[in-house]
Amino acid sequence: MQVKLWGVRGSVPSPLDPRDYRSRINSVIEKTRDLLKKNPSLSADEIREKLPAHIRDLIGGETTCVELREGSEQLIFDMGTGARRLGYDMMARGVTGDIHILMTHTHWDHIQGWPFFIPAYIPGNQIHFHSSIKDCEQRFRTQQIFDFFPLALDQMMSKRDFHSYEPGDSFKIGSLKIKTESLIHPGNSTAYRVEKGKKSFIFATDTEFFGPDLEEIVKRKAPFFKGADCLIMDAQYSVKESEQKIGWGHTSMIVAVDCAVAWKVKRLVLTHHEPAHDDLTTMRMLEEAQAYLDERYSGKLELILAREGDTIEI
Repeated sequence: MQVKLWGVRGSVPSPLDPRDYRSRINSVIEKTRDLLKKNPSLSADEIREKLPAHIRDLIGGETTCVELREGSEQLIFDMGTGARRLGYDMMARGVTGDIHILMTHTHWDHIQGWPFFIPAYIPGNQIHFHSSIKDCEQRFRTQQIFDFFPLALDQMMSKRDFHSYEPGDSFKIGSLKIKTESLIHPGNSTAYRVEKGKKSFIFATDTEFFGPDLEEIVKRKAPFFKGADCLIMDAQYSVKESEQKIGWGHTSMIVAVDCAVAWKVKRLVLTHHEPAHDDLTTMRMLEEAQAYLDERYSGKLELILAREGDTIEI
């Protein structure tokens, strides 16, 4: 399996702030000058690798959209603003025919990219929406009424099918086995476990693991999450923020680590980043989570920060 991250930001798109951009440029110039003083023969790539991560890398501001590929098969998770670039990529690759989209829920940051998803405008494409939302089609129609968008859903030239299930149900898409699980989030949300052979991948964004009954909830969810090769999980908040925003439906990085270790997950990808956090803040949260993991659990887990454009091999 190959998983590509097209959108990893939570709540609202958050493009790079111009002030942050200028600050990064200044830092790059200053640090490059210092590095070249010590070693004038350094290449551009070598200089880049020596820069601090929050300057060298960009987490990205597109909202949630993730693509899974297994051979010729493809699954898409959510239609946040990252779906726009995914659509361009699919067009460049010549992807046509049946397209399967697994929806966790329909809060704005998970559906905003749909009207800009170019494959939806291509005649002959068959878009399959899978969700636990009985009125999912109506919600997508509402997003595209004329007051909000110039083209109605029916003006998109692809065909669309909306498939519904109950949380906890399992089904197959091609050779991929899909399991579902309800999550704690305002308005509800669904996690997906994808299995092929001995490989397993879980997508569990927009969920709140917090509170006095946390241990009980973690145990109750264990059968679904247990032993996954890769878990992409909501980790929007610091511990302090999660205490201040009880009921908002999101998890802290530290608690996400606790959950993943309890479930014996092999790799945890932290996603749905807080839009108010700059990259330095988010990367410092990752460092704190890694230190917590190493100290409390002796590093029994591979910890990854979700970044737009990254690809994960499973």
